[in-house]
Amino acid sequence: MTVIITVVLLLAALAILYNRQTPHPSARRLACRTNLKGLGTAMSVYANDYADRFPQLPGTGPWTKQLGFSYDLTTPDFSPGGAQSNVGRTVTASWYLLVREADVSPRSFVCPLDEGRGYFDPALPNNLDIIELWDFGPDPYKHVSYAMHLPYGRYPADGSGPASFAVAADMNPWMKDGDFVPPPASITANEWKGKVSFLPRYWDQGTSWEKWEIQRANAYAHEREGQNVLFGDGHVSFEKSSDCGVRNDNIYTYWSSEDGAQEDDRRIGTNPTARDKDNDAKSKDDSFLVI
Repeated sequence: MTVIITVVLLLAALAILYNRQTPHPSARRLACRTNLKGLGTAMSVYANDYADRFPQLPGTGPWTKQLGFSYDLTTPDFSPGGAQSNVGRTVTASWYLLVREADVSPRSFVCPLDEGRGYFDPALPNNLDIIELWDFGPDPYKHVSYAMHLPYGRYPADGSGPASFAVAADMNPWMKDGDFVPPPASITANEWKGKVSFLPRYWDQGTSWEKWEIQRANAYAHEREGQNVLFGDGHVSFEKSSDCGVRNDNIYTYWSSEDGAQEDDRRIGTNPTARDKDNDAKSKDDSFLVI
C-alpha cells in the first residue's frame, strides 16, 4: 500500500511540474492574443511616424519567400534605380520594421502554440545590433507565426481603415513553410485536421453544416478551433471562423472579382497560389493575410 501511495504522489508531483513548465493551451492562446495586441500597438506607433502607413519595406519588387538581399546588409539602396529597389521583398521584412523602429522583440512574432516556429535569436554578424537587420534571417518564415495584410499589393492597409478590417492574424493555413498549399479534391470528417479547404456555403437557409466543415478553413496553431485576429481599431479577438473581416470577408483568401463582390467572393474567395500581382486583395475591403 505504501508503495502505491508513493507512486501516486510521484505521478502527481510530475504532473504539477509538467503543468508549470507547459502552460495550459488556453494560457498560451492568451499569450498569442497578447502578442498580436502588442503588434497592433506597435503598428499604430509606426503609422504615427509614417503618414498613417503601416510597416512596408521600401522598393517595388515582388513579395517573395526569401528577401532579395542579405538580411544583414548595412545600407541597402531602396531609391528608384537603387540596387535594392526592385528585388524580392518578404512580408516578414515589413514585420521586421517594427523590430527596427518600434522596439518590438522578435519573440513577439511567435505564437506559443505554433510548434512550427522558433524564436529568431541570431549570432549577430559584423557587430550589428538586432535593430540594424532587415528580416528574420535567411529563412524568415521559420520565425514568424502571424500573417499580415499584404503590404505590397494595390491596397495596403493603413491607420485610416475601418475598425472591422483584419490587419493580422495567426498564420494563413494556405501557406506552409513559406510555400502554398492547394485545396484537396475532397475532404472528409476523418482527415480535415491535416488539410485546409474552403468554407462551406453555410449561410444558405436550410443548410446544416458540421463544426469541422467550418474549422477546415481556420489556422493550424490553435487546433483549427479558430484564430486570434488583430483588427483595424487595435482590438484582438479569437474568431472561430475565418470569414471575420469587413462584411464577413474571409481573411485568408482574396476575392475572385474586383467589382460587385458576391457572397462567395467575400466569405469563400480564392486561395493564394503564387506571389504575384494576381494574388492580391481586390478591394480596400478585401483583407488578405499572408506571409
